[in-house]
Amino acid sequence: MECGGPPSTTKQNYIFGYGSLIEDESRMRTTPSARNAFPVKVKGIRRGWWARGAASGLTTTFLGALDDPAACCNGVIYPVSAQEIAATDQREDAGYKRCEINPNDIKMSDGREAPPDGAVFWAYVNLIPPDKVGDNLPSPEFPMVQSYVDICINGCLEVEGKYPTAAGFTQAFIDLTDEWSKYWVNDRLYPRRPFIFQPSATPIAKALKAAPKTADLF
Repeated sequence: MECGGPPSTTKQNYIFGYGSLIEDESRMRTTPSARNAFPVKVKGIRRGWWARGAASGLTTTFLGALDDPAACCNGVIYPVSAQEIAATDQREDAGYKRCEINPNDIKMSDGREAPPDGAVFWAYVNLIPPDKVGDNLPSPEFPMVQSYVDICINGCLEVEGKYPTAAGFTQAFIDLTDEWSKYWVNDRLYPRRPFIFQPSATPIAKALKAAPKTADLF
């Protein structure tokens, strides 16, 4: 996986979103034109809880991704301009590097046989040595937070609602994410009545309870 190159000026660029960028609202805060995103599974990327917030006050562990030929993860791809890539570079500048994905490693989950022809595909991965991943896992000081989990799982539920061919996308997301942790803080504004600010609270809870990796943690 080649990292750090400029976006193409002659081909359509796409971003692969594998975490918060799966959700429409979250993705469109940075790329307002990206209403349409297409479900995929990508070989060579391992997703997990090992990306820590670098800014002051963000003592949180977020989802990250590593270059791993033996792994795969699901997410969405969506077309972007060079300017939109620059905006996403700024959004993901803390601990992530934009790297090019081989189109042959992308399997579409929207009914198409192959990804768009002649395009360039990018993912934001963590440049963490494999032997250092353990230093970045969730901890009491850097927990996972429910508000971020909500964004990711809600995005997966949105995908399933739009694409009948992506049935099971949410459970695949949970299963293809490593290092779910007991260091998981419920930071919802109204934890006892979460539906007030998170209308998808009930299906999110159902999905997390149904997955072996998270059933005993949520």
